[in-house]
Formats: sequence, C-alpha cells, structure tokens
Amino acid sequence: MNIKSLLLGSAAALAVVSGAQAADAVVAAEPEPMEYVRVCDAYGTGFFYIPGTETCLKIGGQLRYEKRFGTNGVEKYDRAGLLTGRSTDDAYDNHTRARLRIDARNDSEWGTVYSWIQIQADSVNNGENIYGEGNNSYLRAYYYFGIGGLEFGNYDSQWAKFMGYGGRTDDGGVYTSDWNYPDSRQYVSYTADFGNFKAFVSLDNDADEFYKPEDHDGDGLAGKRGRQYLPDISAGVSGTFGDYQAAAAIGYDESDESFAVKKVVRGDIGMFGFTAMGLYSNSDENIYFAYDGFSALIGLSAKVTDTVTVAKDIQWFDNGDWRLVGDVNWEVATGFSVLVEGIYFNPDKGDDSKAGMLRFQRNF
Repeated sequence: MNIKSLLLGSAAALAVVSGAQAADAVVAAEPEPMEYVRVCDAYGTGFFYIPGTETCLKIGGQLRYEKRFGTNGVEKYDRAGLLTGRSTDDAYDNHTRARLRIDARNDSEWGTVYSWIQIQADSVNNGENIYGEGNNSYLRAYYYFGIGGLEFGNYDSQWAKFMGYGGRTDDGGVYTSDWNYPDSRQYVSYTADFGNFKAFVSLDNDADEFYKPEDHDGDGLAGKRGRQYLPDISAGVSGTFGDYQAAAAIGYDESDESFAVKKVVRGDIGMFGFTAMGLYSNSDENIYFAYDGFSALIGLSAKVTDTVTVAKDIQWFDNGDWRLVGDVNWEVATGFSVLVEGIYFNPDKGDDSKAGMLRFQRNF
C-alpha cells in the first residue's frame, strides 16, 4: 500500500465518523418567551393584566373579629332591616367575617366593561344577636357587572351607595332599609356621568322576601311582599364642588305604594369631614327608608393623627327619638386596624338602650 492510498483511506474514514457524529448532535431549542404579569394602572392601585388579555384584575379581601354587646332595650331588626322591637335582656355576641373580592375591568368602545364579586362568610354566636337569633353562620355572594353606565347587580342598591352610604361612623346611622347586610337587592340601573355631575335611575327587585307583618291594604299580601313582576323605582342626582358633594334621591316602593326622599351634603377639608343628611318617608314599611316621618343626621370626623380617626353621628327623628354613635379607629399597621364604637338610643317613649363593639380587622 503506497502513501497516497493510505492518506485517501484515512480521509474517507474521518469523513464517515464526522458525518455520524453530526447526525447524532442535539441542537437546543430556543426558549419560549416568558410573559410576566404587567401592572395595570388604568383603574387605580392593585390591578394587573390577566396574561394574554387586556383585562385588568384585582383581588382583595377582609377578615374581621368583633365582640358586640347591647344593654336592656337593644334594637332588634328583621332580615329586611325593619325594627321589630327591643330585647328585654342584655345581649352579646361574637361576630367573625371573611370576605373575598374579585374586580375585573377592560375598556371597550361602549365604555368600561366591569364585574365585581364578593364572597362573604359570617358567623355569629354566644347568645342572642341584634336579629333576635342565636348561633348561626351563613355564606353569601354579592355581585354586580355592567358596561358604561348600565349596571346589573345583587348588592347594595343605588339608593344606598350612590350618595356614599350614611354618616361618619361605621354604623352610619339609620338611613336606608335596603343594603347588603344581611340581605341585598337585585337591580338594573343606569348612571349618567357628566363629570362633576352624575344621575342615576334604578329598577329594584320588589323584595318578595321582605315580609309584611299584616295585610294592611287588603291585597292578600300578608306574609308576602310585592307583585314580583313590578319593580320598585329609585332615582337621584349628585354634584361635586371642590371639597364638597351634594346629592338627592327619591324612591318609590311599589308594593307598599309609598315613597322616600333623601338629601345629603358631604365635605372633607384637611383633617376634618362632615355629613348632613335629611330623610323622609310616608310609611314605616317603605323598603328604602322604613320610617313614617322625618329624620335628620349630622356626622363629624377628624383624623387626629396619621393613624387615628374619631367620628360621631347624631340622628333625630320627628317622633322625639335620638340616636348617637361614636367611634375611634386606629390603623395599627398597613392592612390591620382596631375599631371601638358605642351606640346610645334615646327613644321618646320606652327605655334607653346602649350598644358597643370592639373590632379587629385585616384588609388586603
């Protein structure tokens, strides 16, 4: 074998081996691009984009523990919020609550598309509570959704929430019979937003589970409430003027054939805040304000330090009753607070009553 043949054979062998190794080589695939969660600041803090969509999501909640008490004559309410009487013995209870809230929003050519869900679990025990019940626990879901100004819901009615609820304390005074604790209202509403001015109109479920104690008007509805195919109707307007807000609303209870009126003025100036509210109803069974006559409420609050707020509500009824509420709220740390509240009720007739509460709460 000559040198030339040897070199050619070696080159051929090397080529074969190199080809085999090339065939066996593993080429690493390019990594898929990772989509990180993006912050959505279009609707306030806490929102983020659901990956792969333009929908913004916010998840939050609340945990609460309360120790509550009431002296002789403490007010008792039915599940519709109507005063049914007063207990004859001192009452106390422990109340715990857990809430989970989910808020989702996205833009559209018709305005913001939104939805809000709240799952709430409550437990009340240790004797009779203000609803005249003993130990009980319950789970409820509240929700609303809409597009632009059109809203569908099972939650506090627009009558209750459009004007910012009640006074300055946690209790807020007696200003509506128609909000979520312990029950809620199904409604369809439309809110028109004109910048500093807003207006709403709402068709509210006729509360067929809001029981009438007697058949007052001979319509055969004792023990029942409402002609379910006809809604109650409420409407209102509000205006914002710098640090002040003024609003008014009217509600017509279809089954009771009665109406209620509410007017509110609010202001927040530096560390101080105030609320002035006037209410009228011509029936103590009106679903919006279950009182036959006039009532006026004044609420005051002051943020005395960066973490401590004190508040007071004073309410008068034209039958001579007075109701006073005061509380102190301490923001111990971000997301954790302690509230102490006391309620004094001075009826024109009957015994005075006192109630109080110590609350520990975690928000996130």
